[in-house]
Amino acid sequence: MRLVLKCGIIAQCFLCVWAGDMALLEEKALQGDAQSAHTLAEHYEALDNPKEALYWYKKASSLSLKKHVNQPLEHSLLKNKAATIERTKVVYGSILTPYENDPKTLESVERMISKVFDISPYKSNYLLPATYDTIHHTDERKSVETKFQLSFQKNLSHNLLGLHETFALAYTQTSWWQTMQDSAPFRETNYQPELFMVMPHFDKESFLKAYQFGLIHESNGQDVPKSRSWNRIYAKAYTQLGSLIIAPRLWYRLPEDEKGDDNPDIEEYLGYGDLELVYPWGAHTFRILGRHNMRFNDESRGAVTLDWTFPLWEENLFGYIQLFSGYGESLIDYNKRSDRIGLGFALSR
Repeated sequence: MRLVLKCGIIAQCFLCVWAGDMALLEEKALQGDAQSAHTLAEHYEALDNPKEALYWYKKASSLSLKKHVNQPLEHSLLKNKAATIERTKVVYGSILTPYENDPKTLESVERMISKVFDISPYKSNYLLPATYDTIHHTDERKSVETKFQLSFQKNLSHNLLGLHETFALAYTQTSWWQTMQDSAPFRETNYQPELFMVMPHFDKESFLKAYQFGLIHESNGQDVPKSRSWNRIYAKAYTQLGSLIIAPRLWYRLPEDEKGDDNPDIEEYLGYGDLELVYPWGAHTFRILGRHNMRFNDESRGAVTLDWTFPLWEENLFGYIQLFSGYGESLIDYNKRSDRIGLGFALSR
């Protein structure tokens, strides 16, 4: 009976090859279809090719796991996107001429109006209307100022290398606004464009969950003598212990020409990496970000950021408390110490 069944499977597989279905199955499997990968595994097992069979069985297993892990998030994102487009139709339906016979044009118009371009938050997006720095600085800044941050990312590709990795572009902008001064100038703004790759770790039993590798530029856009900038490549790991997320990161500063280097000693204050701890508790999120220059003498320098986000009356609006102590809160202050507390709102965590 087993021999007959095996022969039947072989015959079926040859028919698939004859029809060109095997190439289609492989294409679907490489695009993330777990069922196609499993069918290929059975095909190679029937042909007594254990090496290929094992490869496709592993592929099917990892794709099934990925689908299981990401399905709730993907479902939520698609649901929110559909709701956004539906609201767009209600608001603009009586204004725009319908494109019933041109679905591509209709999709483009809906994207333009609803601004749905698959751009998502990256780091925290927040507004702290009032922050207070307890340290007196030598310049004319006020101790009370407004601080805010905008951060988003756009995915560029998925599984380009066959590792289930995602390449993305990100942009983060952090500003310190002297709202207590008469002209309310922006004292400092830091700009961080970034290119990175995230690769998941599919072993469910492992505390290691993902890796991230990236290239980041950071500058404040000012002229000499206030100009500050540096470029880094980094490697980051995401691990999980219970509910605690632990994300260590190491970076290497790319060398610059000495004449054009505005901050040659920046690593003496910002070090060579940082450690992030995130603890979600119900609707609350607690986060610690720390760094140190690893010099345990009179040149010891470091910084720690503590923040807490908590729910408010709107679903995507959170209260936000941030505490910072140490060196390098901003690029202009990379070699100056600040002890700041701020209270405000966060739109993403």
